[in-house]
Amino acid sequence: MPDSRVRFTEQFFNRLDSLLSEERSASGEPSVTDFIVHELPRIRDRLAEDFEVNTMGTPDPQVRAYMAGGVLFPTIAVYASVDDDGDIHAFWLSIDRNKSADDTTD
Repeated sequence: MPDSRVRFTEQFFNRLDSLLSEERSASGEPSVTDFIVHELPRIRDRLAEDFEVNTMGTPDPQVRAYMAGGVLFPTIAVYASVDDDGDIHAFWLSIDRNKSADDTTD
């Protein structure tokens, strides 16, 4: 069975723009472009591979959540739904910018 088609909606990219700046900050905070290059391909691939297995249910039965550790962020959540044609529409994003306890140094 071929992978499903994953579409990232305008709402998704508007949310990304609200979470990250256009340019990488002087302190190294990732930019929108960094996210698109380093995080988005893996997210797209995982959603396309097996949407039901790689996501979890939400209170809304039409929406599922993909949650994983990322390259740039410790936790990323993407909310998506499937249309009648089987296309996946990723429409919302949450990013945890806090480093985990394992990432801290003394």
